Amino acid sequence: MIRRLFWVGVGVTITVVVIRRGRRVVARYTPEAMAQRAEDLGRDVSRRSATFVATFREEFGAARAAREAELVAALLAEGQTHPDDVEPRPRHGRHAAAGSAGAAAEAATRADEDELGYSF
Repeated sequence: MIRRLFWVGVGVTITVVVIRRGRRVVARYTPEAMAQRAEDLGRDVSRRSATFVATFREEFGAARAAREAELVAALLAEGQTHPDDVEPRPRHGRHAAAGSAGAAAEAATRADEDELGYSF
């Protein structure tokens, strides 16, 4: 008799545990819960992506500046001033009096150089 009562108690306990866990599983996979999980995942991915992009931009900018400094140092002759520190010289002679056609062409070239960020 005690054995039967023990096994009935075990069966009731297992049934209660299975029902409670089953309800949790069902609630977890309802459309609302799935939508909430997807939204949370999207927010997490967005946050991680923004952090990655910001870190990448900072590290890339620092590496680019360091490499540019290395290249400028390697290309400059000993004692030569940095190109950014040099003032442009005024033009003299035949280039200064080239006329309006030459001045217009030079102005267009300067505009292109300013837009491109380099000159020859």
